[in-house]
Amino acid sequence: MSAAAITPPWFPPREKPIAARQHAPRPADRAAAIATLGAAVDAALPHVFDPAASLRNAGEALRRALNREDADAERVALAQALAAAQAAWQFAPEVLDAACSLVQQGAIALPRAALRHQALALAAAAWAASGRPCMLMTADDEAAAAASRTLLPLFQALGLDAAPAGSDATGAALRRAYAADLVIVPARRLAADLARDRRERGSGDTQRLEARLHGETGAGLLVTRGLFALLIDELDRVLFDDAVNPVLLSVPDDSTALGDALQLARELSDSLESPQHYTLDLANGLLWTAAGAKLATGLIARLPPLWRQTERGEWLLRQALVVRDLLQPGRDYTLAGPNVHLDDAIGRALPDRGLLPHLTQAIQARAGLALSPVTRATERTSVLGLAASAHRLAGAAADLAGLAGPLWRLHGLAAPSPASAGAVPEPDADCCADEAAWQARVQSAFGAPPGVHRLFVLRQLGSAARFADLPGAKAESWVLAGIGPQRALQHRRDAAEAEGLPPTRRIEVLFIEPLDSRRAEGQFLARLHDIADGAEVGARRLLHPQGRWVEQALGPLATPLRALCRLSPARTAALLNATLSLLRWQLARQQARALQAQTQREHQLKLQLSFAGGASAPSAPPAMPTDTPRRTS
Repeated sequence: MSAAAITPPWFPPREKPIAARQHAPRPADRAAAIATLGAAVDAALPHVFDPAASLRNAGEALRRALNREDADAERVALAQALAAAQAAWQFAPEVLDAACSLVQQGAIALPRAALRHQALALAAAAWAASGRPCMLMTADDEAAAAASRTLLPLFQALGLDAAPAGSDATGAALRRAYAADLVIVPARRLAADLARDRRERGSGDTQRLEARLHGETGAGLLVTRGLFALLIDELDRVLFDDAVNPVLLSVPDDSTALGDALQLARELSDSLESPQHYTLDLANGLLWTAAGAKLATGLIARLPPLWRQTERGEWLLRQALVVRDLLQPGRDYTLAGPNVHLDDAIGRALPDRGLLPHLTQAIQARAGLALSPVTRATERTSVLGLAASAHRLAGAAADLAGLAGPLWRLHGLAAPSPASAGAVPEPDADCCADEAAWQARVQSAFGAPPGVHRLFVLRQLGSAARFADLPGAKAESWVLAGIGPQRALQHRRDAAEAEGLPPTRRIEVLFIEPLDSRRAEGQFLARLHDIADGAEVGARRLLHPQGRWVEQALGPLATPLRALCRLSPARTAALLNATLSLLRWQLARQQARALQAQTQREHQLKLQLSFAGGASAPSAPPAMPTDTPRRTS
């Protein structure tokens, strides 16, 4: 492919913030609009004889309608494009109805990934035919690869140029992917690439950038074509669960020799012994003895020059000792090859949160692994900002329970009614009287019969050590809810095949502690259904008064609740379910506040850039929710 073929015109993402939204459209009005579009698609289907040619003609009509900003002509062209794609693929009617909702900027709930991908493919084909940049965005590389395997052959058969842009793509391969009509890309990859391109276009002489863009040597300056339509798979995970984590653009920069200092601090810390040289605990932190302070002074003098200042050197030694003496693998972090995965509650395992920076590298140094590169952040963006910059936004998820209000207020997406948003059945609940009864219930599930696979699901990494201490637990399959069931199930299948065991007929999921929301449990079960290969799936959730989640929800009131459960066992189930509803309401409120803080930080950053002459000033703060999230169970 020539350089000219991969440098199409840039389509600018939306810059002006969307006005605050108060009331979502009535469900009846929304259903009528979808039905009208569906009827137009049905009317156009008999006239489609060559789907590829019909899609090209519909794309030209859609391009003209978008240029004129003619909403009526846009709907007609979208109906023709959907009819062309449906004539080629022959998807089920429910999939076509979902696609009609997507092209009208809706959010849909379909529990199976195959159905979601089909609906997203129909909508993506319609928008991509217009020639404007269309992105099908997934939660991560694994999901992008799965969607690519399913959808790329469909797009190619229809004459559309579609390509994946994984996190490992670079250089010319990445530019070729973004030059396609339709790009399948992970969320954080797209956010980073688009932010980098917007920065490049906003800095320097625009005419010079355009000249370089269309020249041989400048083909690599800008990577993307901009953004027009953004279709999101696993919408709830992308825009809510993972959206609080910013996307940082960074470059390798270890000008302070921090990597060498961390390695040397790990070696020097082995010269220190407790209690001869120090005492260390969560309550009091690190306290030096007289002998320890004298020895530490000499050790600090052996660090790289920029780290020999007393406070900086003592910080390195303190972090190395905390990693060695306080943090436990399997409880506070896990090692997966050269990568370190920190527990969500890692801050509570540290005597000082000031030890969090570069904690990953300190753990790698202690484990004898190669250190991750020390980097310097050059730009900050987020998936929330990416969604706000799309001219056409839509998405699909397995379950949208409790998200209809936030989706409309934050993103202008009309979601299904609460009655239809919870597409995945809720697991049954077993209430145990105390910790001993909980342990007995978990152990009774060990040793599944042939053909049955029992999967134990943990909420946080800190629960792994408690589960592993149970007799017989090491022979069982367990997984963190945030990681998903794919690897655990594949490992079980490989082991069964090697041992000549019968195929799995039933998968039994046991949530040994409740997850953060009913939607999170539904999301996990939906992903399990997608890879179950026809096996029956059942799920149960265990509750007991001594669980950590009870203290998280009630604080000091957890003690009287446990007393009530002992005095009135018949009321234990009602008390625990009410406590769980309270916890999930608290977590939903915390998530809403985190999303609000993230959006406000982005707005402040834009203001700072505008004062510095790097961007145009935003006209108003981003639209934010005005009410508290409703309590959900």
